[in-house]
Amino acid sequence: MFSSITVIDDELTEGHEQGNGCDCSLDGQSHTMVFTAILHGSDHDLEDTISFFGVHRTAAPDSQIAIIGGTGKYENAKGCATIITLPQVDQHTTDGVDTIVQVNVYLY
Repeated sequence: MFSSITVIDDELTEGHEQGNGCDCSLDGQSHTMVFTAILHGSDHDLEDTISFFGVHRTAAPDSQIAIIGGTGKYENAKGCATIITLPQVDQHTTDGVDTIVQVNVYLY
């Protein structure tokens, strides 16, 4: 199989994440990612979002992706984010099924 699409709908430390990813390499080590982090503030009626787009290379120590917009206090956000794949104790390689990542956000 050359490609697969993964739907993302996960809880974050401070919010929620929704989007999708697509394997874009024969070996499965590059993933095109498009997702939005929904950040819950103290007022749960209002949500701030940051939208991301880029290629995450799971074999590299980290990958940079673009911040392409947002809403609320992050309206029209621009910047970049670094994605670091965190190793799991019981997992020697990243198989894409249960991958935990750390995302560092840098806004301009």
